[in-house]
Formats: sequence, structure tokens, C-alpha cells
Amino acid sequence: MTGVTGDYDPQIRDLDHRIDSLESDLSSLNGKFGDTDDLGYELRDIRSDVSSAESKLEELETELNDHVGDTDRAVKRLVGQVRLLEGQLLAAGGAQPADLDSFTAEQRKLARAVSLGWEARDALLGDYEQSAYRQRVQRFGASIVQHQEHRAEVIAAVGKLVGTGAARERAAAVTELGQALGQERRLSQDLDRQTDPAAEAKRALAADAKVRAEKQGVIAAGERAEQKLMLALHSRLTDAISARALPPVWFSTVLGSVPSAARTQKWVETATGLLLYRLVYGITDSVVALGANPASRTGRRAEWYKQLAQDLRYW
Repeated sequence: MTGVTGDYDPQIRDLDHRIDSLESDLSSLNGKFGDTDDLGYELRDIRSDVSSAESKLEELETELNDHVGDTDRAVKRLVGQVRLLEGQLLAAGGAQPADLDSFTAEQRKLARAVSLGWEARDALLGDYEQSAYRQRVQRFGASIVQHQEHRAEVIAAVGKLVGTGAARERAAAVTELGQALGQERRLSQDLDRQTDPAAEAKRALAADAKVRAEKQGVIAAGERAEQKLMLALHSRLTDAISARALPPVWFSTVLGSVPSAARTQKWVETATGLLLYRLVYGITDSVVALGANPASRTGRRAEWYKQLAQDLRYW
């Protein structure tokens, strides 16, 4: 029994030495950092504090957003009251009403030309669509050229194979022909995939070119009419401002009575565009500047309505 115990004495002494070493390391760590259990508790406390701070921050953000919303609503109410007072003061001072709703027969004729021009332009492909179709046709043409080049390589490889007698050269010619046939087959499949889309693109571009040729006069007339009306409406608007005339309700509710000193040019441009929109689409609403939202969500009118609505938010 003693002999067996003696065999394990070195291993036992080694384990005792390792335990002593571990106890020494633990004592050293406790001396540097204190009780590791305390560190765990402190870490949990820190995490709890961070979590509480995050929750408090979320509450403050929600409260801030509520305050911002309340402030925006209060500012809008104040602006509305100021505009109402402006109108009342102007009216009390004998200010003449600004005539921004009546138009001559010539102006209505020009407005019709503008509308027809925009309708004709809406029938055309957009820049993005036109570019996409052209790229599709060009890619198909390039693929045809590439396919023809590889067919020529296949024919050349066949000729080399037929004219080769030596076994080694014949084997090389067979390999070359196989590679050429494989590439030609891939290109042929790619051409098949592109054929229908390319044909569709060609038809779309041809139809667009035809419409452009037919409607070019209408589009050009619409552009000229738009320029004339913009100048006339801009002049009418600036005359009304200079005379301190009282604008109609639909105008003052969105733009006030006078332009902003900081952004006068933008104010005048927006106001002129608003007048043109009402003229072109026959808007007669005495309160709502843009009238009802267009039934269609696409096309020139819908885009213009959206842009004007966005621009009017600044005022």
C-alpha cells in the first residue's frame, strides 16, 4: 500500500503547489481590487443606473416632442390671429381689395394652352424611362455584336480542327472548339433573354418619338403661354402688394398680406405659382387656396399640387 501511495506523492505535491499558487493569486487580486463579489454588485448597480437613465431620457424625449407639437400649434394659431388682425386693420383703413380672382378672356385662353401643353408632356416618356429604354436597346445591340464575334471564333475553331492532322494539335483544336461553342451558347441564351425586352423598348421609344413630333407644337405653345401668364400674374401681384391692397381670404390664410422680409423672392414665386394653379385648373374656392386634392395621384397636376402644398408650409 505504501508503494502505491508513494507513486502518487509527486502528483499530490504538484496539486498542493498549484492550490497554493491559486490562493496567492486570489489574495493578490483581492488586494488590488477588493472583494470580487463587491465588484459584481457594483457592476450590477451601474447597469441598473444606466437602464434608469435611458428610461428617463425616453420620457424626456416624449415630453419634449409633446411640447414642440404644442408650440407649433400655438404658433400656427398666433399666425392666423395676426393675419386676421392684418386684414381687419387694412379693411378699417380703407384698403382696396386685391383683385386676384378675375381673369381676362385672353388669360383664360392662355391657361387652356398651358393645360394642353402639360397634358401633351404627360403623354411622353419621362427622362428616366427614356434613358432606361435606350440603355436596354444599346445593351442588346452590343450583345449581338459580341455573339457574332464568338460565332466567328467557332467557325475558325472548326476550320482549325478540320485542317489539323497531328494528334496533339488535334486535341488542342478540339479543346478550343469546345470552349468557343460553350461561350457562343451562353451568349445565345443571353440574347434570347434580351430579345423581348429590347423589342418592347424599341416600340416604346418609337411611339414616344411619334408623340413628340405630333405634340411638339402644343408643348411649345403651352410653354410660351406659361411664360406670358407668369409675367402677367407676377406684375398683378406686385402691384397689389405695392398698393397695400387687401388680399382675398384664400390668399392671406396661406401667405399673409405681405411677403416675408427674409425670403421675399421665394414668397413672390410661390404666390405667383399659386395664382397660376388656380387659373389653369379653375379653382374658385374662396377659403382653400389650392381647392380639393386632385383625384389622380399622378401626372402634372398632382405633382404641382404637392409641390405648392409643401412650399406654402413655409409661410
